[in-house]
Amino acid sequence: MTQPETEPFTKSLERMNLFQEPEARVLIADLDLPEGSRGLDVGCGVGLFALWLAAAIGPRGHVVGIEPSKERVEAARALVGHGPLASRLEFREGDATKLDAPDASFDWVWCGDVLHHVQETGRALGEFARVVRPGGRIVVKESQLLHGSFLPGHPALERRLRQAEMEWSRHEGGEFSFEERRQRTLASLRAAGLSVERFRTYMLERRAPLPPAARDYIQRVVFERNWGPRLRDRLAPDAESLTFVLDDPDYYCLYPISVLVARR
Repeated sequence: MTQPETEPFTKSLERMNLFQEPEARVLIADLDLPEGSRGLDVGCGVGLFALWLAAAIGPRGHVVGIEPSKERVEAARALVGHGPLASRLEFREGDATKLDAPDASFDWVWCGDVLHHVQETGRALGEFARVVRPGGRIVVKESQLLHGSFLPGHPALERRLRQAEMEWSRHEGGEFSFEERRQRTLASLRAAGLSVERFRTYMLERRAPLPPAARDYIQRVVFERNWGPRLRDRLAPDAESLTFVLDDPDYYCLYPISVLVARR
């Protein structure tokens, strides 16, 4: 695993979103969001999911994306805020646990790959329920409630890498790792008094030769950023031998995305 060039986290978010795009568009279509509806994207990142959500709800729809940092808001505006759907999109700073929005002001709330970062999960879900209209939906997407597979044929090494990543993530996740927090999503929704009406997992499959977006994400984000220098001191030297695994003509990866839909 080579030392990656330093890049802003927003670029890693963009890589992850583009890797997921084909299935992301399918799962958004499956939600059948109302034409012309108004939605809130909590933790919108670089804005690509907000863009795809806006495309799904048509020209009369509107999506507000929020992020706690000015850097990410500006990244979203720069990436998707000037395209043909710009009039349907709005990006601004915001806190998931203290939303700057009136009660019942949105038809739906989307929170993708973000809830496990919010330590005050119950408070955030209470805010989601407050700002969505009666009968409106709260959609929580979390990747890898089930383990993905990026190193086919090397299960022992992949288990060690996952364990090392769990231990590393406790510094931000608190008592629980990100993996543990993601797997508690269903319980968190129920504890917040929300009625979970749908729980579905989509499986991403990519095979060699990898599409550019897939290779870009796996190499630069999974191998270099997630499993790279911050985990190096926890791993055995044989991890280095997998640098060129993506060149194997039999390479494949499996990556699950789970979507939970709840109502007020």
